[in-house]
Amino acid sequence: MKRLFFAIIAVLVLAGCENNSANDNGNGSGNESSDSGMLKVDCGSIIREVTHCASGALYGVTKTVPADINALVMPLGPKVYTQPARSGSGYQQNLTADALTVANRLKDTGILVQIRLADILPNWPYSFPGMTSWLQKVGAFIDDKLASGLDNFDGYEIWNETWYDSYGISFYDFWKQTYDLIRSKDPGADIIGPTRTYYSRDIMQKFLEYCITNNCLPDKISWHELGSLATMANNIRDYRNLEKQLGIPELPICINEYGAGVNEKDMEGCPGSHAAYIAKFERYKVDSANISWWFSPGTAGYLGSLLTDGVQKAGGWYFYEWYGEMSGNMVKVTPPDENSTMVDGFACVDKDNKYVSVLFGGTNDGLIDVSVNNLPSWLTSNPLVTVEKVDWVNRTTVSSGPVTISEARQKTKGSSITVSLTDCTDTSGYRIFITP
Repeated sequence: MKRLFFAIIAVLVLAGCENNSANDNGNGSGNESSDSGMLKVDCGSIIREVTHCASGALYGVTKTVPADINALVMPLGPKVYTQPARSGSGYQQNLTADALTVANRLKDTGILVQIRLADILPNWPYSFPGMTSWLQKVGAFIDDKLASGLDNFDGYEIWNETWYDSYGISFYDFWKQTYDLIRSKDPGADIIGPTRTYYSRDIMQKFLEYCITNNCLPDKISWHELGSLATMANNIRDYRNLEKQLGIPELPICINEYGAGVNEKDMEGCPGSHAAYIAKFERYKVDSANISWWFSPGTAGYLGSLLTDGVQKAGGWYFYEWYGEMSGNMVKVTPPDENSTMVDGFACVDKDNKYVSVLFGGTNDGLIDVSVNNLPSWLTSNPLVTVEKVDWVNRTTVSSGPVTISEARQKTKGSSITVSLTDCTDTSGYRIFITP
């Protein structure tokens, strides 16, 4: 494999640098694009507190995998894992641990479990048994969930992806009857949907209009973003505009599967592309997002391919460890073009622990420039700037971890500094860590 050589150049930027945030309150409205082709960080524009919203994974944990939760899961700071309501023989997921088993395993960690009700059914596409049988199965699961005494749940995801006319009932009627059953048996639980395979304005509008009319709006809205980096930001913006058009309050957004699409599924867990996904989730304040899961049942529990088939750390695990270490507040990052697969990033400022952390990656021509502006006063006098990378070969290759590219004190003029990297790759993830 070709050895990569990096040159880090600290470029002084004049004080009072322009604030490139499209919206000062960090709500992500507008097209987030930079005129200069530079990734721009605005330390003075807070988005929200750090949540690690995108560190979860679909079927990321099983009854026994990974074996060491403290060593392999907790450093990533995950918020939510999505698990099947039932698993085993006769269910869609026959080897993946069910939601109650995983919730019990994670009950003292602060991690929530999102319940995928559709996985009560067998096969893919699901074999739908009719509404009477379906409601009996859902009701029985809710009874078991309530009897468990566990409370670390994110909510019930009613359905997963495509609905077929052959099921003999409209999706709307199916949704309403299932919604009412959940409300009657477990009224305090959040209901999540519609969880279609991709975002469609037409499908979402018709769904929301039905829910408004029939008093069955979900508590959290959901869909999947698979292989859709170039359209994802537009999808989220369009959805928020749809809420305004329909006069409903902003609902938390759950992207309960994200990452590589079916044609590039071997890229699952790649730091470069995942950096750009996470950047958009943070920019638009997504509530939770789960890494996809494309592989055979025997690979469940690998945290969305952040672990290898041997349950060892792949390159993606270390990138997500950097993400899990973030604390304080997420701040505004403006990419060269967020409506593409190009470089994007996300950043935090922790005033208590006194550091700025910037993570980034994505398609590039070997050169990445990052401008960090409006540095806090405690970082404007020769701060220590550490630049690191983590390489990625594929989802089955064990990684030796991050490599430090440069560590040196950099003079700033005013409150800004720029770091330029050369010989970058599309698959690697990068971090700039700035301390006093």
